[in-house]
Amino acid sequence: MRYFAVVVSSILMCGSSLAASVNAATLPELAEALNTRFEVMKDVAGYKAANHLPVEDLPREKNVLLKAQDAARDVMLDPKSIDAFVQTQMAVSKNIQYRYLDRWRLQPEKGWQPRPLAEVRAQILDLDNTILNLISRQIMTGGGFGEEQDRTLSRLLNDKQISSLEKAQLIDALGKIKRH
Repeated sequence: MRYFAVVVSSILMCGSSLAASVNAATLPELAEALNTRFEVMKDVAGYKAANHLPVEDLPREKNVLLKAQDAARDVMLDPKSIDAFVQTQMAVSKNIQYRYLDRWRLQPEKGWQPRPLAEVRAQILDLDNTILNLISRQIMTGGGFGEEQDRTLSRLLNDKQISSLEKAQLIDALGKIKRH
């Protein structure tokens, strides 16, 4: 009987260690995907500036949200619970684009050309799917987003274009996401 208790406790400890290691690996991956998503906003802003397009594109944003809800279902997230996060992510993305446009009005960037918008949008879609998958993994294996995870993610979100308030809003919206 004592042998059985030792085996069971060993298995539980290994499971806890595995969950902790998956959790520890998920947050840096999530931050990296978010940082990359925000970095490509320079290309989006550059394309829109070169083609005299507005930053805000509400039909496109609705389409992005619908695709995200479909992707959420695929990774076992409640599709409605991701709305605030996706909308916050899009708001931060627009803010970044506006910052680039303001900067370029004062001092145009020489020698840089944005990538084609179709290529950038395909990358953003891939990143959005990766982000949702990582969020699902974090909720499933790491128990979600608590204070420790929030602090870690805040530290790892290092794109220079994101304000502290925007980080806080993103992290707050993450906490509202539920698994299906």
